Amino acid sequence: MVMPGTDRTGLAGPLRRALADAGWLPSSDAAPTPSGWSGADDGDGGAAPVVGVDLGGTKLHAVLYDPSRQRLLDRVERTDPRGGTAVTSQIARLVESLTAAAGLAGRPPRVAVGCPGAPDPVTGAVGHAPNIPGWDRMDVPADLEVRLGARPLVHNDANLAAWGEHAWLPGGGDLAFVAVGTGVGLGLVLGGRMYAGSRGLAGEVADLPFGSDPFDPANLVHGPLEQQVSGGGVERRYLELAGRRRPAPEVFAAAADGDRAAAQVLDELGRLLALAVRAVRAIVDPATFVLGGGIGSRPETLTATRRWLAVTEGESLQVRTSTFGNRAALAGALAAAAVA
Repeated sequence: MVMPGTDRTGLAGPLRRALADAGWLPSSDAAPTPSGWSGADDGDGGAAPVVGVDLGGTKLHAVLYDPSRQRLLDRVERTDPRGGTAVTSQIARLVESLTAAAGLAGRPPRVAVGCPGAPDPVTGAVGHAPNIPGWDRMDVPADLEVRLGARPLVHNDANLAAWGEHAWLPGGGDLAFVAVGTGVGLGLVLGGRMYAGSRGLAGEVADLPFGSDPFDPANLVHGPLEQQVSGGGVERRYLELAGRRRPAPEVFAAAADGDRAAAQVLDELGRLLALAVRAVRAIVDPATFVLGGGIGSRPETLTATRRWLAVTEGESLQVRTSTFGNRAALAGALAAAAVA
């Protein structure tokens, strides 16, 4: 969990202004202190640099906040497909490259890593992440600590995305972040804390029994909901209906151009997302649902989901798209690392 507390480093305000200056936030004067934080807001307090890392199956993106110059630096690489220590080594090299570029080499930074799957808070292994092979058989935070010189935070990427939406925006309140892209995941902020469950498995909505047979062995790796609610699911469903292949972005474009098969795919996507949202609401009843990821953050996805929710929920559910877009996990990682 990440808990609200005192910003002893004084990083909250300056980091928020840096995010606003970089265009991550809509305004530099809204919510000057992130939700749930208190304390100094006027300087860096001699703080170490802060690095947020968003690890995906194909892309590794890291952003450093330089407190001495109050600026952001970032690097993007393709994720090493070998997984395991090849990826932890890659993360360490990327962090080292950023600190050197900022002129801060030799100062161990505060690092938070967002990754797919379920980081186990006891063993440090990351399960349910088939695109990062080997992480389910190693203590990931311990390995990174050796390489970085300081122990990082390692959280599910959707949980960090939820934390970013909660921490940097006014209002607070319980929040669920539904990420739809290569796969589907859920991040939860409940009672001002990022909630991952006893084994890190809270929010693994890919396993919800919607969209396809949960007992089919083919659905045991990615989950029945993810087989339909994902980029691959959109592409497979369009192939079934239209008899030809199109990448997911082209399916959205085709729907806008009047392609009936594409329009049906998006309608079915919204229906399944509405079912997932209702299931989450029934258990934890968050004040706000945020749709993110490459597919979830699209306005067409939001419209289709709201249309199906209106059938049973009317206007009672607050559902919106992510403020940070594809940088939501990074925004949450920076917030988590800043007060770690």
